[in-house]
Amino acid sequence: MRIRFKGAHIVDPGRVNERKDLVVRDGLVETLVDPSVPEEDPDTGIVDVTGMTLVPGLIDLHVHLREPGAEYKETIETGLKAAVRGGFTAVCPMPNTDPVNDNAQVTQFLINRAGELGLCRVYPVGAITEGLKGTGLAEHGEMKTAGIAAISDDGNPVEDSRLMRRAMEYAGSLGLLVISHSEDRALSRYGAMNEGAVATGLGIKGIPNAAESAFVMRELALAELTDTPIHIAHVSCRESVEVIRNAKKRGVKVTCETAPTISH
Repeated sequence: MRIRFKGAHIVDPGRVNERKDLVVRDGLVETLVDPSVPEEDPDTGIVDVTGMTLVPGLIDLHVHLREPGAEYKETIETGLKAAVRGGFTAVCPMPNTDPVNDNAQVTQFLINRAGELGLCRVYPVGAITEGLKGTGLAEHGEMKTAGIAAISDDGNPVEDSRLMRRAMEYAGSLGLLVISHSEDRALSRYGAMNEGAVATGLGIKGIPNAAESAFVMRELALAELTDTPIHIAHVSCRESVEVIRNAKKRGVKVTCETAPTISH
C-alpha cells in the first residue's frame, strides 16, 4: 500500500524542517515530495494532514508502567496505548515496580508482555541496586542478557559514592546507560518547594538548588572517572544545566532531560 500524507510540516532533526508531502509504502518512508507536484499513481491513498506536524517516532526515556504490582495506577497495556496515541514508538519503563525490576525474571516479563501487545517497543530500565535500596548492586549482567537498555534507581539517589562508582564501571563494561536521580537528601529532606523568599513567607521548608546540582556534579565526576555514559533525569535548576553544559565541553558522556510543565 502506498500513502501520501499531504500538507504537513515535516521535522526530522538535523535533516528536514519544512513543508513537504511524505510518501509511505508498506509502512516504510519512500520519499519526500514537494506539495506542488501532483500525484500520478491512481492507487496511492491521499491523507490530508494540513496544519499538522510529522516527526519520526518519539522515544520516552522515562516512563512508569506500574506493572507488576500497581496495576490500579497503570498497566503495561494502558501505558503503551497512551504512548502510541501520543506519537511515541519506544518507551523506557523505570524499575520501580513491585517486585522491582532488579532481576532477569521481571525484565523478561515486561518484554514478553509488551511483545504480546505489539503496540510499541519497550526498552526496560533495570535497577542499579537491589530493591532500589542503595546498598548492593543488582544483577546487571543477567538483566542485560534479558533485555534492559539502562540502569537507574529511578526516584532514589545512590547516596554511596563508592557504590555508584562500581555501578558505573560495571554498566560501562556491559554497554549500559546509567540514569541518575540527582538529589542530596540531606539538603532536600522535608522540603516542599524551592528555597527562597516565597517559601519563607509561606512558612514552608524550601529545597536549595544545591540539593540537585551538588549531586549532578558528583555524577559527572564519576562519569568522567569511569568513562561511562550518564543521563541526568528531570533536571530542574540553572546550576545543573551550567555544570552539564561545561561537562559536555570537556567531553564527558552526559545527556539530560527535564520535566516540561504547562502554565495556564
